[in-house]
Amino acid sequence: MEGKTKTGLLLLIIGGCISLISNMVLATIDNIGIALSGIGGIGGLCSFVGIILLILGRKEFGEKHRKFVIYAIILFILAIVIPGIIVGVVVFSYVSQGINGSLDPSLIQNIFLIIPVAAILGGLSYVFLLFELEDKTGRMVLFAAFAVTIITSVVLALSIGSAFEETLGSIDLETASQEELSTITSEFSQKISNSGLYGLANGALMLIALIIPYKRITSGELVPVSIVTKSSEPDRRCPNCGQTIPFDANICPYCSKKFEDHL
Repeated sequence: MEGKTKTGLLLLIIGGCISLISNMVLATIDNIGIALSGIGGIGGLCSFVGIILLILGRKEFGEKHRKFVIYAIILFILAIVIPGIIVGVVVFSYVSQGINGSLDPSLIQNIFLIIPVAAILGGLSYVFLLFELEDKTGRMVLFAAFAVTIITSVVLALSIGSAFEETLGSIDLETASQEELSTITSEFSQKISNSGLYGLANGALMLIALIIPYKRITSGELVPVSIVTKSSEPDRRCPNCGQTIPFDANICPYCSKKFEDHL
């Protein structure tokens, strides 16, 4: 089945739009987190299916794109495994301190390290996933989105860590009542939801980085390799990489070389 990459990009665009809108609403309207959780879940599902389709369609746009998608898969896995290890180490240390009678609640702050770690690995995986599908402008936007992702993830981790430390300093966990704990938890959740504004810039940039290759494919500027091999037109070769390309191609699907006129 052809067109997996195109469909995958469309689903990622839909998922990105839903996530962007839900984050904006979550950060500006109080007491709406639960109502948005279902909508956010739909956006996440669209993005997940879109990534799967991009992986399945990795051979559609040349060997270099296929290799880059493999690299992206490895980074996606690391983005899940490494934060999981961090959480495991922090929880184990926290439980060990509790057993030894020297419990330090601030230790849990280390768990916020997963935010920049996951964001950097996940952002880098998107760079590899989309790089060969982008034109020059798209690559600039893609790198800008990755840079903003690094900055915002660090700021977000510091912001949430600071809010957590402030929460811990305002209550005695051993003597606090259930009502006090509930109030503090609610206040902390509100601070976290407000911090979602930090992700709007990189979310918007990534959305643009997804739209550009989708438009290139739909307009015919970026042609799948499978179409190249099945073309009924006479064969010709790219003067830059030597690969067989469509007779009427304006751009090489292998090396992205652009042609002013047909060869």
